[in-house]
Amino acid sequence: MKSLRFFLLSSFAVLSLGSIPVGPAWGQTAGAVGGRPQAATAAAIDTVPPKTVIETPFTIQSGTLTLPGTLTLPVKKSRKIPVALIVAGSGPTDRNGNSAGALRAQNNSNLYAILAWQLANAGIASVRYDKRVIGDNLQKVDLPSTSIDDFIADAIAGARNLVADRRFSKVILIGHSEGAELVLQAVNRGAPAAGIVMMAGAGRPIMPVLREQISKQLPPAEIVKWDSAAARYLRGEDPGDVHPGLRSLLQPTNRKFMQSWVKYDPAAEIARVKVPVLIVQGGRDIQISEADARALKAAQPAAKLVLIPAANHVFRAANTDDRMVQMKLYVDPTIPVVPELTPAIVDWIGKLK
Repeated sequence: MKSLRFFLLSSFAVLSLGSIPVGPAWGQTAGAVGGRPQAATAAAIDTVPPKTVIETPFTIQSGTLTLPGTLTLPVKKSRKIPVALIVAGSGPTDRNGNSAGALRAQNNSNLYAILAWQLANAGIASVRYDKRVIGDNLQKVDLPSTSIDDFIADAIAGARNLVADRRFSKVILIGHSEGAELVLQAVNRGAPAAGIVMMAGAGRPIMPVLREQISKQLPPAEIVKWDSAAARYLRGEDPGDVHPGLRSLLQPTNRKFMQSWVKYDPAAEIARVKVPVLIVQGGRDIQISEADARALKAAQPAAKLVLIPAANHVFRAANTDDRMVQMKLYVDPTIPVVPELTPAIVDWIGKLK
């Protein structure tokens, strides 16, 4: 069987890019590869923070869970500085923006770590953390009862932790991909933040986004089967016949999460936001389109929209929309982040009240 290659925005997704394996549930797959990378591969995969920053362990208490994270500070700091909470995107993605174990071969951009270092060099601290389905915490959560609300609660807990820290002058939430949706909902539910940054965030509900991705790779007959199977799945029924490459997306273990997620409408959510918003979107992003970013901007005219024409979903410069060609941009952390990204965020944060 030919493997499907498409992107999925989900905290439980099998992977962010690459072949969709048949069978295992998203959460089960995350469990098989969860946690930090093994020592044998860490040195070859992770880049080293510059000497201009200091990194220390940082934990966020969210309910009964302790989420491990990393605090990044500039070496030279003599006063209170802003701090950003970086919320990860899709799949079993860790605090640095990478997947663990075998999936590292398909998702290893190190985006969040690099962003944290660049922010620190500009005088902005940050905390990035592992999601509740990463590492040891996966054994403590009940996946069938987990919803998107749990991930939103984690972001709120992180923001509250940071706003109480006297080292920092203000808190900004930065979310990438699915994380952009989480920070938007978090601030609308009371997360204390001076503003939010939505990097490559969807402007539509998830099912249309997912259907669009699938429709680019499967014939119409398979899309019809998907529509029927997904509807049955969301109603709590057996999904029935569906393309083998899509079965892992309809696992009972993850049903509650999907049922909660499909109710989220990014445009409606951003329309009622009360804090400043920065929308950053790449022109070569083959997961989230420029139209998504413009839909968010249209729903919230006060938001600032920054378009980076050459940037893909992990904010590396791409010269094509071909999925197979772009794969290497997801797996090589030494490829530079587009130079427009961090200065746009730093400039916007500097203007916040």
